[in-house]
Amino acid sequence: MVTSSRYLMNGSPVGCTFCHEPFRSRDGHVEAWRTSSGQYFCSEFCADDAEEAQFQKKRRSSEPVRTLRVSR
Repeated sequence: MVTSSRYLMNGSPVGCTFCHEPFRSRDGHVEAWRTSSGQYFCSEFCADDAEEAQFQKKRRSSEPVRTLRVSR
């Protein structure tokens, strides 16, 4: 969802949560993508990438630890 807001012009955040680039300004408003979690991103691509990175992080942390068996 694209958000155009004066709040972003006068307060924080000032940059993308994922890539840390500053938000674009158009007609005195800042354009940003806001996710359901309340985070702001510079584009839908950064929002998708951040969501995928979070998913992968959770997936890795929930995988059981595997041990290698060395045959002798």
